[in-house]
Amino acid sequence: MKIAKERKSSVLASNAVHHRIDSLTSIVALLTIGGAHVLTDASWLDPVGGLIISMMVIKAGWNNTMSALLELGDVTVDNEVKQSVRRSATKALTGDAAKGLQGVAFGDQVEIRDIQGVKSGQNYLMDIDLAVPSTFTIAQTSAIEQAVRERAGAKVRGVRKVRVKFTPVDASQDFGSEFIPADVSPRSSPEPEDEHDHDHGHAHNHQTNGHSRFRDDKKNT
Repeated sequence: MKIAKERKSSVLASNAVHHRIDSLTSIVALLTIGGAHVLTDASWLDPVGGLIISMMVIKAGWNNTMSALLELGDVTVDNEVKQSVRRSATKALTGDAAKGLQGVAFGDQVEIRDIQGVKSGQNYLMDIDLAVPSTFTIAQTSAIEQAVRERAGAKVRGVRKVRVKFTPVDASQDFGSEFIPADVSPRSSPEPEDEHDHDHGHAHNHQTNGHSRFRDDKKNT
């Protein structure tokens, strides 16, 4: 289980739970069967032991099933991973004087607003929202993005992709602004038809009608 947590592997965690349940259920079976033979009128221990073992297996199966379903549904990563990414991003921006780590240029003017991510197998796909002054150039933001990505990928196990979003410091934007509002509908503003396709359709219909009239005239003749 320790290795499963370090590797962020659901398969190893499920296998560890499986072995743990096997050991515990064997102990319960030994106690209940042995007790039923030793104690007088203790036949009730057998169904009680079966009930306990069944409940233990159901509980372990339920926990593993929920974890797998949440992972398949792209559930967000846990707070521990988010905090680790935040610490790495902070050190990439401002540095670490105790370890002699120098931060990226202009990193002290950057604010980490939000961190999100999804788990994909053993990997983490992270999104970081950084607030920067509106006077920053593309070159400055590119250097900051590269520094944050490299630091997070090198220090946080499992991080395989880091997408950085830059927002102005004086703007109150977050990841929720990326979603299309509910009042925006394609039916209210449909895409215009392509003029080329429209003309081609008229030409095709005209040509088809011409051939049809030609066949009708030939038949009448």
